[in-house]
Amino acid sequence: MHPPRASVIGIAGPSGSGKTTLAKLVAERLPGGAVVFPLDSYYFDQRGVPEENINVDIPDAFEHLLIVQHLKQLLAGVTIQQPIYDYATHSRSPVRRTVQPLPNIIVEGIYALYWPEVRKLLTTSVYLTLDHPLCLERRIARDARERSRTRTMVVYMYENRVRPMYDQHIHPPREHATLVLDARAPADLLAARILRSIDATT
Repeated sequence: MHPPRASVIGIAGPSGSGKTTLAKLVAERLPGGAVVFPLDSYYFDQRGVPEENINVDIPDAFEHLLIVQHLKQLLAGVTIQQPIYDYATHSRSPVRRTVQPLPNIIVEGIYALYWPEVRKLLTTSVYLTLDHPLCLERRIARDARERSRTRTMVVYMYENRVRPMYDQHIHPPREHATLVLDARAPADLLAARILRSIDATT
């Protein structure tokens, strides 16, 4: 069993707003260390499903009951076996990632503030804001680099799936955030702002 947790931070926001980068920076600076808990690891396996029928931007694409189970296990000091999701094949790897509990947890992903069962575990809730043109340009660069997708593919997916799901599901939970931050700011400054907020509440 590890000592009682210091912080459980949720970082949500639109695709391309820098959630993963920010989560890693905050984790590096939290006393006692932190588990970065990426919701993207919890996509359901969709191998064999035609690409045009796959929508990873809807809440139902995530195995949210396993998310809640694993978070509660980490909070109880229990090691978890976290899924590994492969975007290229839309499938889960047969290998799992062993995650040891640490005093702090950072939950990051577009739906980090969406499910009430997750929200009630958070001690700090962060929402990153970024307008659609910047989100799209960042997503184009990331998907070309990491997922071998063309600009045309990314733009089509953004306008037909990503943006509508943002408006319907991702933006509304912003009202639950204790911190709303402009993602155009440097990640170092955003991380410092989150850490100051944590210090003020502990």
